Amino acid sequence: MSTTPQRSALDELRAAYHEQLTRLAAERDAAHRQARRAQAQADVARADLASLKSSVQELLAAAARHLPDLEPGGPPELPAAARRALPAASPSGESGDGERPARAA
Repeated sequence: MSTTPQRSALDELRAAYHEQLTRLAAERDAAHRQARRAQAQADVARADLASLKSSVQELLAAAARHLPDLEPGGPPELPAAARRALPAASPSGESGDGERPARAA
């Protein structure tokens, strides 16, 4: 009769072990799904960025045809220090009034 309580305890441990395995597998699967969604979102963001860059280049080329002193290659790249000194864009999409002094580097 002493084997019954031991067997019952072993069965409980097995059940708890299988329950934990099932839970961990579900968490793993959820993490994989989340990673796939994040990868898909990153792919879409890269495609959107490429499209925006193309549109900007087209707009700059069109502007260069009408403004002789605008270079058709686009605006020159700013050095990193100059980019950091520029004011951040506001939530409305505007970059500010242009009267804000630049921070010292």
